[in-house]
Amino acid sequence: MTLFFTFLLPLLISFAIGQQYVYQNQHYGGRSPDSLEKFPWVVAVLNKDDLITRYIGSGSLIKPNVVLTAVHILNDISENELMVRAGENDTSTTQDQQHVDLEVLRIVAHEQFNKYNAENNVALLILKSKVTMTRNIQTIALYVGEGQVQLKSCFFNGWGKEEWNSKDYPTILKNTKIEIIGNPTCQQLLGRPISTRQFCANGLQGKDCSGDGGAPVVCRIGENPPNLAQVGVVNWGSRKPGDNTPTIYTDVFSLRGWIQYQLRLPANYVPK
Repeated sequence: MTLFFTFLLPLLISFAIGQQYVYQNQHYGGRSPDSLEKFPWVVAVLNKDDLITRYIGSGSLIKPNVVLTAVHILNDISENELMVRAGENDTSTTQDQQHVDLEVLRIVAHEQFNKYNAENNVALLILKSKVTMTRNIQTIALYVGEGQVQLKSCFFNGWGKEEWNSKDYPTILKNTKIEIIGNPTCQQLLGRPISTRQFCANGLQGKDCSGDGGAPVVCRIGENPPNLAQVGVVNWGSRKPGDNTPTIYTDVFSLRGWIQYQLRLPANYVPK
């Protein structure tokens, strides 16, 4: 069963224009990620080319006008066919919280994306307008190498499948915990090398996770106070019961130069 999002009439939204913005870590006062009700940086990436809007993957809001996601979920879809939904939690109702539907100005896909091994599986969606930050719509900081990553305190969020061979997609944004492992150990378990722009993690054994492509992998950074930062992007992967091999993710830190370069290009600025 394909997951469809209820398509509502566009809401009239006022956007902050010309607001200066810098990356900041999000502080949560030591609360566990499980206590976060909405994971406000997570967005749904939708294909609106049909009469019914179709969910194709997830992404993260890294600036008020920029979404970070994976190339492979786009499948040659044009900007006019895409829509980003921010502030969503339960796709089966419009009563839980107010979401915002945003149009895409430009797709910036990594030029060296390898569809066979998912290397450089990263894309930026430049939105037509800056979205106003609210309680359930916030940006997430990208990991910049400062502070120690707590490898056992990582997770990603999306509306992808939960169990192997399931026919249904969950309607409520789920939280999937993973544990990052070193690349040398990962390569031994896989029996092959992986790219330096990727990392491995355990936690998906026996889970399908189809539909979570583009979802942000977020970890705790430091301890006093603990911050959350995005360290990766979900590629693809389903693990049959009994398959204990790790899952490979895109490493955001290794691609920060490409991301920063693209965001400096005049073509990727939001027009005022």
